[in-house]
Amino acid sequence: MPDSGWVSPELLAAQQRLQHLQRIARERRRTSGQDVGGFDHGRTPPPPSANPLTQLSQLPPHLGWESERVTAVLRQRQSPKEDNQAEWTPTFSVESSSSIEGGDLQNRPTAGQTVKLYPDIALGMLRQEKAAAGRIWLLLRHLDGNGRGWIEIDAAREQLTRKGSPWRVCGWRQLRNLLNAGEDEFWVRRDGRIWLKSTVKAAQALGVTRLQNRPVALPVSALLGKIGEVRAHLYASFHSGRADAPISRAALEESSGVHRRTQRRYEKTARVRRRRNFAIGGPATGENGEEQAWRQGNAAFQLKDYQGKQGAAGKTYLAWQLPNSYAGPHAVAAKGRQKRINRELTDLFMQGMTGNGQENRLTKRFCGNGRTAAQLFSKTGGNVYWRGKGNFWYSIGN
Repeated sequence: MPDSGWVSPELLAAQQRLQHLQRIARERRRTSGQDVGGFDHGRTPPPPSANPLTQLSQLPPHLGWESERVTAVLRQRQSPKEDNQAEWTPTFSVESSSSIEGGDLQNRPTAGQTVKLYPDIALGMLRQEKAAAGRIWLLLRHLDGNGRGWIEIDAAREQLTRKGSPWRVCGWRQLRNLLNAGEDEFWVRRDGRIWLKSTVKAAQALGVTRLQNRPVALPVSALLGKIGEVRAHLYASFHSGRADAPISRAALEESSGVHRRTQRRYEKTARVRRRRNFAIGGPATGENGEEQAWRQGNAAFQLKDYQGKQGAAGKTYLAWQLPNSYAGPHAVAAKGRQKRINRELTDLFMQGMTGNGQENRLTKRFCGNGRTAAQLFSKTGGNVYWRGKGNFWYSIGN
């Protein structure tokens, strides 16, 4: 008997039970006329109790291998064949087989499941008009629960196209078109499998040279809706992953490739919150005040400080409206490997592998405090702002 130091008590009990059944079977064979070699001279079949497999129902509920799947398989039985010889063959259900071959696919989306999304990659999908294929890439990476990096094509078809599947987003014909559209950018198909590209390779294919904003936790449910809703959340992830500094519609259009009218529609769909901002300059009197008013144009107005929050009470300052700031609906995720990804992207850029080499970086003009704003102003010399109270900002260089 095996050493009890490495075998569980349940397995020891099962082995003792089997040995007891074997002794009973040998005694019955001797009394029925069988010889030592086990040949039945009367050609009578052995009694059912002689086969230990018929006693599986009497064994403990767990056989001691610390695996519910193995225990369930061991308890499956087949009916005896015509020659009265019982054959026992482990079988897996269709769901278990697809789960193993497909890379431990997720069974059903839940409300709390999220996908880690880098906003710069999301904007790259919008600029390159790859949002539909990018959605499939994000879903397949999430369905690849054990991180193998590949999924069987049949398993992906079963999950994403079957009617009644909780992961269904399109039909099989449309999925084939999307797989063709995302080839060599998000995945490579080979040997019946979809080999998913890494974050670095996908960013490189989309022309993203650096991940500037923090990643966000995008709900899986946002990827299972209509493609217009998916695009809205891809756009909104940019606002979720950056600070609430003012940004103009023109800068948003340049970064995302989304027209201003479409931006407003996406913000309404994804529930992005907007906030107006104002800058406070110097006194509104004198030549400097007139010059500043001329620079700001129709956005300028006079602000009289009755309560003395900016200086002497009752003093009038020149103020003007700044671009809006936005707050996205998604929670911020941990940066994780973001520094390493940026180093790899820099290496690819230095090797000339980043396509046209366009960098969609926004010029920094808004700072959190006056010291940082002064340092930035000494380097750039342009208009720099630092945060005041509420939605007011102070300016340097105007």
